[in-house]
Amino acid sequence: APPLWLPLRHFALAAAAFLVFAVGVAWRGGNLVGFDVDARFALGLVHVLTLGWIAQTILGAWCQMMPTHGEVPLAFPRVATAGWWLFAAGAAAYAGALWIGVERYWIAALAAAGGAAVELFVLAATHVRARKRGATWMHFAAALVWLGALAAVGVLMAYDRHRGLVFRDPEGGLIAHAHMALIGFVATAVYGAGQRLIPWVALSRIRARWEGRASFALTQLGLMGLTLDSLFFGRHLMPLWACLIAAGFLAYALQLRPLLSGGAKLDPSLAFTLLSFAGGLSWVGLGLGLAFGLFADVSPARGAYVWTALVGCITPMILAQVHKIAPFLVWLHVYSPRQWTPPVRVPKIDDLTSRGLIWAEFFALAAAVPLGAAGLWAERGELVRAAGVCLLASAACYAWNLGSALRHVALPDGRWDLPAAH
Repeated sequence: APPLWLPLRHFALAAAAFLVFAVGVAWRGGNLVGFDVDARFALGLVHVLTLGWIAQTILGAWCQMMPTHGEVPLAFPRVATAGWWLFAAGAAAYAGALWIGVERYWIAALAAAGGAAVELFVLAATHVRARKRGATWMHFAAALVWLGALAAVGVLMAYDRHRGLVFRDPEGGLIAHAHMALIGFVATAVYGAGQRLIPWVALSRIRARWEGRASFALTQLGLMGLTLDSLFFGRHLMPLWACLIAAGFLAYALQLRPLLSGGAKLDPSLAFTLLSFAGGLSWVGLGLGLAFGLFADVSPARGAYVWTALVGCITPMILAQVHKIAPFLVWLHVYSPRQWTPPVRVPKIDDLTSRGLIWAEFFALAAAVPLGAAGLWAERGELVRAAGVCLLASAACYAWNLGSALRHVALPDGRWDLPAAH
C-alpha cells in the first residue's frame, strides 16, 4: 500500500472542490442557464467539478487501488506528490483565470495538464508492473490512455480556441473533449473500480459473464469513433457512436441482475449505486435524443446532459465507492492489529463515520439531480439554485464525514485503543 497521506490528500482536495462547486451553483445558479463555451463562469465551475472533485477523487483512489490490486508497490510516491501539487495549483489557477477574465488561461491549463502528466507517469509505471491483470486492470489501463489524450486535447483546445489551426470545428472539439473526460477517463475508471467494489458486478466478473467484456468493448469502440468523428470528420455518424456507447452502459447495468432476486440489504453504498444507475439512464436517454435529433442541440439540452452525467451518474457512483475506501484506509493505518495488549477496544470501519449523515447526503443529492436537470432544461434559474442548495447540503455532509474519518489519523478517538508501537 502507498503512504496514507497520498490518497487522502487527493480526497481532501476533492471534498473542498465539491463544496466550491455546490456554493457556486447555489449562489449563481442562474448564470448556468443557457450557458455556452464562452460563458467563463460556467466553464470555470464545470472544471472545478471535473478537475477538482472528480479527477482528484479518481487519482486518489488509483494511488491506493493500482498497487494493492496489482500487488506491486507504487512507483515514485514523492514524484506523485509533486505532480499533485502542480495539478492542484494549475487547476485552481485555471478556474480562477476563467472567472477573472484572463485571456491566456491556457497557460494555467498547461500547468494542470503537466501535473496530470506527472501523476499519469507514476500510475502508468505502477500499472505496467502489476502482477494481476484482470478486468479492473484493463479498465484502468484504458482510462489512463484516455486521461493522457484528454490532457493533450484540452491544452490544444485552450490554445487553439480563437485560432482554428488544429481543430477546424470548435463544436466538434468540445464534444470530443467532453466525452473523452466523461466516458473515457471518468466512467471507465469508476466502472473499473466497480469491478471490485460493487458486490454484484464483482460476482458477475468472477462468474465470467459476457456483460462485463461486452460493456468494455462497446463503450471503448463507440468513444473512439465519436472522438475521431467529432475532431476530424464532421460528426456524420454520431447516432452510431451513441448507440454503441449506450449499449455498453446497458451491458454494465445488466450485471446488477442478482439484485432483482431480492435479499440485498439497502445500505448507503447500494443506495448511491442505484441512484447512479438511475442518473445514468437519464444521461443515456438525453445522449441518444441529441444524437438522433429528437431534441434540439441547444444550450438547455446540453446543460441538462452534462448535469445528469456529472451530478446524476458519476458523483453518486464516486460517493458509493469513496465511502468504502477512505474509512478503510484510515482504519487500516490507525487501528489495524500490529502489536496489541489485550483486552482491546477496536472500532469497526463504520464507526469512523456517521451513517445518518451519509443518508442525509444521499437524499440531498437525490433531490439535486432532478432539480438541476429540470432547471437547466427549462431555463429556470431558481430551480438550478435550489439544486445548488441541495448539492451544498450533500457536499457539506460528505466533507464532515470525510473529516471525521481523517481526524483519527491526527487525533485518535479516545474511545478506542491503539496498537502498541513496534
